[in-house]
Amino acid sequence: MNTAGPDEPIPGTGYALRTVIVAEDLDVLRGPLAGRAQLPLWLDASARRTYDLTDPHERALLYEVVLLEAGRPQDLSDWLDGEELVRLWPDLYLPRVVRAAWQAKHRRLEQAGTGPNVPPL
Repeated sequence: MNTAGPDEPIPGTGYALRTVIVAEDLDVLRGPLAGRAQLPLWLDASARRTYDLTDPHERALLYEVVLLEAGRPQDLSDWLDGEELVRLWPDLYLPRVVRAAWQAKHRRLEQAGTGPNVPPL
């Protein structure tokens, strides 16, 4: 049984030494919704790095990468859009500790829930 709180890393999730950065307010997230986006190296050092935001799958991938790799609040506001995050939330495949941290801070995400292909908390 896991006794970690929503802000504490869950053992075995790979995030024990990382801090999950969570936006204080979803309304400040005004990232791009169209075109091609090239993430900076500190967020995505893979060969991919460029995402076509008109493609729903690529947009979701960008959101997952940013939520996992953000090291500062500005990373979130530069690349994520609050309304789009809420829309995508049920289907984003994220570690439990990341999902729990965001849902603990933002009731709208908790209410959006998780889709059938995403492990529950």
